[in-house]
Amino acid sequence: MSDPAVRVEVRPDGVAVLTIDQPGAKVNVLTVALWAELEATIDVLAARTDVAGLVIASGKPGCFIAGADLHLLANATPGGPAVKAFIEQGLRVLGKLEALPFPTCAAIDGVALGGGLEVALACDIRVAGSNPKVQLGLPEVKLGLIPGWGGTQRLRRITTLRTALRLLLEGMTLSGHEAVEVILVDTDAPSEELIDAAADYLPGYQPQDRVDLRAWRQAATNVEIPSGIVVPDTTAAREAYRVTTEGHRLPLAEGIALETEAFLRLAGADESRAKIAAFFAARKR
Repeated sequence: MSDPAVRVEVRPDGVAVLTIDQPGAKVNVLTVALWAELEATIDVLAARTDVAGLVIASGKPGCFIAGADLHLLANATPGGPAVKAFIEQGLRVLGKLEALPFPTCAAIDGVALGGGLEVALACDIRVAGSNPKVQLGLPEVKLGLIPGWGGTQRLRRITTLRTALRLLLEGMTLSGHEAVEVILVDTDAPSEELIDAAADYLPGYQPQDRVDLRAWRQAATNVEIPSGIVVPDTTAAREAYRVTTEGHRLPLAEGIALETEAFLRLAGADESRAKIAAFFAARKR
């Protein structure tokens, strides 16, 4: 039996610290197996009455979660059952994370890209460490894809629509300090104090704040689409723009359904397969 990739410790103050640390790997990657471990752990935490909050952290120096398992996506076919099940699995787990009866915080002290940032977006709070490797972004468009685990929808509910579109269309990444400036991250803290800072942030946040905040975000659906947004001439970028702007006026669940439909058409298409192949080829050089 292999070592677990997820471990949980409940502190004396009632805050549970969930640490992701895939054995034998340099970085954490969202695989089918890791999603399954996360789901089982969240199910257990949801049933506990002694937990006052949850901090999600990484055991990998310089990395929170690097993204999704691209090996699975490299062999995809549009609408294929394996990718569909993979996306549905991640969406289900993040839905459970969002529904926990206590506040949650992502403690990000390294790379949080693609699916890694989508995990953080499903938390109530995000705190960035001072590690120079802190990097947040949704660069899926560079692989001929869009985010598939709610990123196009949760991102624009947290930061401005203009910032969301820039991140999604350009595949740009932000440092921890830059992420604080655009409200993608709530605050930052020295890396050596990150877990304590994240835990200290939780008592001021309650489940009713989560409901009120989402109601406020949904009420802001009359915001105009920002002018001057340049959409790169790729299928993935056009879909990212369409899904984000159309989803901007929909309830979260409907926006995610719009995203999922688009993702499943892009995954395995010629553009995505070519770009993922080029990504793997570049890593071998």
